Amino acid sequence: RVRAMVGGWSFEVSQFNRAVQALRQPGSAFKPLIFLAALEAGAPPNAIVLDAPLVIDQGPESELWKPGNYSGSFYGPTPLLVGVEQSRNLMTVRLAMDVGLDAVVRKARDFGVNDRMMPVLSAALGSIETTVIRLTSAYGPFVNGGYRVTPTLIDRVQDRTGKTSYRSDGRDCPDCRDAGWEEQTMPRIADPRRRVTDELSAYQMASILEGVVERGTGPRARVPGHLLAGKTGTTNDSVDAWFVGFSADLVV
Repeated sequence: RVRAMVGGWSFEVSQFNRAVQALRQPGSAFKPLIFLAALEAGAPPNAIVLDAPLVIDQGPESELWKPGNYSGSFYGPTPLLVGVEQSRNLMTVRLAMDVGLDAVVRKARDFGVNDRMMPVLSAALGSIETTVIRLTSAYGPFVNGGYRVTPTLIDRVQDRTGKTSYRSDGRDCPDCRDAGWEEQTMPRIADPRRRVTDELSAYQMASILEGVVERGTGPRARVPGHLLAGKTGTTNDSVDAWFVGFSADLVV
């Protein structure tokens, strides 16, 4: 359920809802999907990844691509989880090359970030486009065991007689219609949601993203007494600046 959504400063000034209609670049907020693909491929969170200069030949009519870290420095062999906490660009690009761009494209599609992502390395650093609600929803599987989240704004619509004409929850529960309890067992409702990552990888990614808040680029999101996780994201010249984070039952 969407608990709150802000799409602009004033509906009278502009009816354009920036939370669901504006296509923006997620920048480093897209990186967790790259690192998740590496975890799924068998890399442990403490796997060592090289953080060093990288030059990509983009073809005879294009300039050489030389991605760099936000700090302008390079840090050598670094554990994978530190690469997430400190948002290291070179490590992310190398991991994207290792797992393959096809895997990255699948992650973007499966998590609902972008359905037609181009298989280019710069996309690993968030040069694709998505919406606020899509990117926020994509962090849900990290904390719910790997199931894709479809955000809903309306739970149910009933007519004046109480008949339901629309229900966002499509699960069926025939046993829930029993008129009374006669010591029957608790109804079991099947979960039709699609699993987009395995439970272990989701748990590892959620734990790594806790480190972003505790030790990495998102310390201002820390709240004493609350277990929080998330990821920062900044595009070129800070045109877009993100923080997507979550607790046990809320993603923002």
